[in-house]
Amino acid sequence: MEISFEEKGHIYSVNGEIASISVTELLAKHGLAPNYKGTSKAKLKESAELGKAVHKDLEDILNVASYEPKTEQGKHFAEWVKKNLDCGVGEQVLGYEYNGLIIAGTADVMAIGKDKTLIIADHKNTAKFHREYVSWQVSVLDYFARKLGREKINGKILNWKGAKKFYCFHYDPKTGDMTTYELDKIPDEEIEALIEAEYNRETYQRKMLVIDPELQKRYLEAEEHVVSMEKGLKKIQKKRDELREQLLQLFEEQGIKSWETPNKKLLVTYVAPMDRMGVDSAKLKSKFPQVFTECQKVTHIKSQLRVKVRGEEDGE
Repeated sequence: MEISFEEKGHIYSVNGEIASISVTELLAKHGLAPNYKGTSKAKLKESAELGKAVHKDLEDILNVASYEPKTEQGKHFAEWVKKNLDCGVGEQVLGYEYNGLIIAGTADVMAIGKDKTLIIADHKNTAKFHREYVSWQVSVLDYFARKLGREKINGKILNWKGAKKFYCFHYDPKTGDMTTYELDKIPDEEIEALIEAEYNRETYQRKMLVIDPELQKRYLEAEEHVVSMEKGLKKIQKKRDELREQLLQLFEEQGIKSWETPNKKLLVTYVAPMDRMGVDSAKLKSKFPQVFTECQKVTHIKSQLRVKVRGEEDGE
């Protein structure tokens, strides 16, 4: 397989034929990439120019012998490479063909760790880290590399068996400081569903949530804390209701209408039994469906999460 990339226009050619779509475009088209529509063209151009210089520096660290990095980003990455990699290649072009649909992209890092673990990674020189996007990016490229088998790419056999570790090297665009994020691999069936959707000119529908481990940890801690407090609250409320019932009997026996506690923090008022009129909506709908429809109103309810604690009986 012969793959070339023309930076102007971001065009890949595979075996002399222009690729149908790039990995970056594929993810953006199906809502799996960040949306930069609100960012000015001048800002985007400035970021692109800076990113281009940084990416070249990062690429040469892996591809040029005894290379000395020129950027702060490059210096941080070079230090990480020295500690963690046995060997690797930067900016590896990859392609995949599915029933005439040609997709191509570039893996920023494909390497072998010092522990002989295969690694695939992407560099991001952006203000914000987008975990889902990068997880998809490296997973799709890893999938393409595996599917190539022993097929040559531009005269070289990659023979990629599949990464065991997926990373994003995220750099602060102002300081060049590097943060290493380990990513979860997107399952092959989801990648295949994405490609199938593109082939059928449909929109891919997410079936899994990609979540930052730190957010997951903090969320679970918060939910578990609330569940623990609610259990205690239910016990207290049950005891309170029993005591209220005893207090109600005293009010009725003694004919008292109100009582203020000695510390004056509570004012307890007796409410006599009464009948309250209501509308039986099921009966109304059955007997007078047109009236029921005319009297309906729409109430907007904002989006929310409903959480169920598994393993507990309702009302426990």
